[in-house]
Order: sequence, then structure tokens, then C-alpha cells
Amino acid sequence: MLDSAHLSLGQYVVVALVILIGAAVQGTVGFGLNLVSAPLVGAIAPQLLPTTMIVVGVPLSIAIALTDHEHIDWRGVGWISLGRLPGSVAGALVVAALSTRALGGTVGVIVLLACLISLVSVHHSINWKNSLGAGVASGFMDTAASTGGPPLALLYQHRPAGEVRGTFAVAFPIGSVISIVALAAGGAVHEWQILIAALFLPSLAAGYFIGRALIGRLAGRSLRPAVLSLAALGGVAAIVRSLI
Repeated sequence: MLDSAHLSLGQYVVVALVILIGAAVQGTVGFGLNLVSAPLVGAIAPQLLPTTMIVVGVPLSIAIALTDHEHIDWRGVGWISLGRLPGSVAGALVVAALSTRALGGTVGVIVLLACLISLVSVHHSINWKNSLGAGVASGFMDTAASTGGPPLALLYQHRPAGEVRGTFAVAFPIGSVISIVALAAGGAVHEWQILIAALFLPSLAAGYFIGRALIGRLAGRSLRPAVLSLAALGGVAAIVRSLI
């Protein structure tokens, strides 16, 4: 399977480690798997973007949803999912128009923008309008760059941690299905891209349990500077690699 993905053993180990770190972050704060891992994966193995990394996040989200199901904002999930539809179509068009190398650079730019978005702290109420808008942005970013979390993080940044984790954990898998369908319609999905995601299940499991262990010890906000700094560095690395 590694051969079909043109992935060396060394590359697999590095990607698996990066996914473990990202899964631990998402298990703690509700998002971050692909914000952390996508730019580094784009620099190491861009062929895994966006399809494989979208699929990788689904089992993790399901596990978190089962744990935090009592805190889910179902109304928000509905509007976010509706917004994902046009956003995912736009993201699929971007993927179809760019080469693998250009896509890696695009991922870097999008992640840097996502980091800037995540730094914004504005008190606001959550309603159908901003939920729909966040869904559109999330769908575009997830389909084009496997990083759909920041728009939702901006929307829910002042909500309780359990609500953030539970709501995102339901919205992400629904959005992933929409993104994969949009990518498949554009001819950007191959069987190996989905199957190879299974090789990263051990990393996801380890990251999930680490994240759950950290919940009681670390406040979600205390991780934000480190997460965003690491993601920004990865985004810069992906841009540099695409230019070399």
C-alpha cells in the first residue's frame, strides 16, 4: 500500500507521528488534527492531500462524538452542514485546477490564513447566518486543504470546551462525506487514497487517548499558541517546498 501511495517507510513514520500529535490536539480542544498535520504532510507527502487526510480525521471525530455527545449543538451542526455544500464544491474546483505541487503551496497559504483567523477573538452570538457562513468557509478549506476547523473554531471559540468538541466531532464527519463526494465528482479521489488512511489508525488511537488524558490538566486556550505556531511553521514549510 505504501508503494501505491509512492510513500517510503521513513515518510510514513514521519506522517504517522505528525498525525499522532494532531490527533492529541484535536482530542483535547476539538480541532487541530489537520491544522497541525496538513501543512507538514503537504511538504512531505503532498499526494496524501486532500483526500487521505480528510478520511483520516473521520474515525477520530466519531470517537470524540461518542464521548462528548451530550454537549452537541445539533442546530449548529445542521446549518454548518448546509453551508459545507457550496463550500466543498468550490474547494473541489480548486483541487481539480492545481497540480500536486501547487496544491501543497496552496495548503500552506490557506493554513497561514487559518492561523490568522484563529487568532481573532470577537464576542458574538451563534446564529443561523454565521453558522452557515462558517460552514461555507469550512467546506472550502477542508476540501481544498484538509483544514476545515478554523472557521468553526472562530465561531465557537467562546463556547464551553465540551460543546466545541462534541459539535465539531459531528460536523467534521458529515463535512468529510460532502468533501469526498465533491472531490470524487471532480475525479480527484482514488481508491488507494482512502485505503491508506487505515495505516494511520494506530496514530489516531494513540493521539485520541493522549488528548483525553490532557483534557483535565490543560485548558483548551493554553494549547492555542503552540498549535497555531506549529501550524504556521508547517504552512511556511509547505510554501517553501512548492517554490523549490
